[in-house]
Amino acid sequence: MPIHLRAAAAAIVLAELIMLAGCASAEPPSTGTSHAAMASHVHAIVPDPEGDGFLLGTHEGILAVSAEGELLSRVGSYGFDAMGLTVVGEDLIASGHPGADTPPELGDHNLGIIRSADAGVSWEPAAFTGEKDFHALAAGSDGTVYGLATDAIDVLASKDGGDSWAPTGGQLMAVGLVVTSGGNVVAATPDGLRVSTDGARSFEPWPGAPMLYALSVSPNGELIVGVDADEKIWVHVSGASAWKEVGIVHGTAQATAITDTGSILVADDSGLTLLPPAP
Repeated sequence: MPIHLRAAAAAIVLAELIMLAGCASAEPPSTGTSHAAMASHVHAIVPDPEGDGFLLGTHEGILAVSAEGELLSRVGSYGFDAMGLTVVGEDLIASGHPGADTPPELGDHNLGIIRSADAGVSWEPAAFTGEKDFHALAAGSDGTVYGLATDAIDVLASKDGGDSWAPTGGQLMAVGLVVTSGGNVVAATPDGLRVSTDGARSFEPWPGAPMLYALSVSPNGELIVGVDADEKIWVHVSGASAWKEVGIVHGTAQATAITDTGSILVADDSGLTLLPPAP
């Protein structure tokens, strides 16, 4: 099967965009090797709650990206290290570490949980201020937010927008969490994907799933995307019995995002790349 590659210039600091379409053959669709290096490490990519583009949670704050995958600008003036980021309704929930220009009321050393009601322009402290650093945050369609902090293996959940948290009973080490349309909590762990069907109280292995990291879910919860150690990009469609290989990254994937229509945004060693839906 042929590979169709269309290149477009990307913006300012991140990279060239490469638009890939087609089916994988002996040479799977790739994000390419000719891009400029990332200016800032990307920890998470989420849909913009006030637009049709994306928001990057980076080492230097929140960056906006258009629906076409073009880097736009930094959002707001809070240059914190956004280690965890998720969307809850029209709000953003984040965690990480303060930067040089982060308001002191958001926390010293660790931000705990912070919340933005204006798509990342301004932030307010919500919980664990100065105490915890969440690298994995995920929200379900019912508004429940799940999180894993770096100081424990207990999965925590909040039902009030991040103000209060309680252990779910589930315990694991994970580099990412997502919540599907059916309310299942999926965790990317060192031992493979784990799935909870009981609100993160317990987790079971996902039979036949590839070993993935850089896990992300579409806004409607129907599509999950992740990357394996062999640089392959995999997508699972709700109700399908198997995962589908749809492409390959260059080097290490820092973060991914997938739209309801299956377009995939990848931040990897080659920069920022938007791939159209796989056929």
